Amino acid sequence: MEIIQSIIGFIIAIGILVTFHEFGHFYVARLFDVKVLNFNVGFGKNIYTKKFKGDETEYSIGMIPLGGYVKMLESHELDTYISSSSNRRKSSRRVKYSESYNNNLAHCFDTQSVYKRFLIVAAGPIFNLILAVVFFTMVHFFGISGMKPIFESIDPISNNAEPIIYKNMEIYRVNNNSTKRWQDVRMELLNNIVDKKEITLYVKDNNNNFYDFKLPVDQQNILKKEGDIIKNLGIKIKQPVIPSVIGNVQKNSPANIAKLLPGDQILEINQNKIKSWNDLVKIIEINPNKQLEIKVNRSDSIHYMILTPSEKNSSNKIIGFAGISPDPNLLNKYRVTVKYPIIASIYQSVELTYHYSALTLKMISKLFFGEANLKNLSGPISIAEFTGKSLSMGFVYFAYILAILSISLGILNLLPIPMLDGGHLLFYTFEILIGKPVPEKIQLFGQQLGIVLLFGIMILAFYNDLLRLL
Repeated sequence: MEIIQSIIGFIIAIGILVTFHEFGHFYVARLFDVKVLNFNVGFGKNIYTKKFKGDETEYSIGMIPLGGYVKMLESHELDTYISSSSNRRKSSRRVKYSESYNNNLAHCFDTQSVYKRFLIVAAGPIFNLILAVVFFTMVHFFGISGMKPIFESIDPISNNAEPIIYKNMEIYRVNNNSTKRWQDVRMELLNNIVDKKEITLYVKDNNNNFYDFKLPVDQQNILKKEGDIIKNLGIKIKQPVIPSVIGNVQKNSPANIAKLLPGDQILEINQNKIKSWNDLVKIIEINPNKQLEIKVNRSDSIHYMILTPSEKNSSNKIIGFAGISPDPNLLNKYRVTVKYPIIASIYQSVELTYHYSALTLKMISKLFFGEANLKNLSGPISIAEFTGKSLSMGFVYFAYILAILSISLGILNLLPIPMLDGGHLLFYTFEILIGKPVPEKIQLFGQQLGIVLLFGIMILAFYNDLLRLL
């Protein structure tokens, strides 16, 4: 079920992001009166094709949802285009052909000014950033919940670092920026580490006593570590202490098969006493595919049941999975909902899109120069896993992931690699500077180099995905 959910989430996400990206090229091309022959989402054999009356563009959906393209008319294709045009008559052939050729020449992509071509190509990534703002606005307006950034302890991994005496406190600010959820903390930590800035954490305890301290960071090696930046900095997230009372049972899950019900309190597993939800989770996770005897309190009546957790891949290891979750209301004091009015939502979304875009560019630079761990590069399998999980959590979480992925797609396409939009923009920039197009031989060599680079990145991303699964 989880695999199907991941596939569905991936197809929906990529479909939306790629379609909007290509629509950017399409819209601006039409704006400049350039003829668009094909608008295609996906690669491989087309599973759907449509041509509307009075519209020359053919709209298609390919079998492989990993990209798309907008095919515009080029001057070297005019002969084929005109000969296949249904409105050309055999009589007065030379005159009509000449008129048709001249008329269509003005609508070819390659005959447009370099500035128009630049804008048409740049429109795809720009539309992805616009889409991110739209999704972030929805997230901020409807509200997104998350865990408050309460840490249990901080054990600095940096050499010669003094121990942090503060424990069980909430991080309400990192340097000059407020933090309401752990994701905010993660974002601010990464931004400051990438910029090699000193980090000050502002924290408060349950009695609203406020403190601040410098967080020791090994700037040379921290980004070379694999995994979550919070854990790598020695920050231990405080896990909520909640009772072992079931709040929800997933359909067709091991817990459902064992006839466990919402409201059941797990007292013992294999005669081991269960004092909290964390105790329950730990035992289930280390016992995939093993029978567990469960002692349950149901409406003040004791019942014994057999639960056999299924197996699930998590962070490169197999763990047990029962398909149960606690009552979400029990987490209220640990959770916070971030929500803004519509105007404030738009402002926050533009700012967040800018910060995510800048961080993405900086991290790509760190990866290129060997200052960050290449194992943190994710491919389509990881994306499918993230989108599947967010889809199951609800629209707001799915929209949040879509916004981040849209930024990643937009920034990736702006990289100056031939075959990507950024590669074309690089050639057009040279054309603007030197006053003439880059020689075709150089463009061809660049495209071949771009194919090699993209193929290498794809292999690395797939390899990292497979390592996480194994």
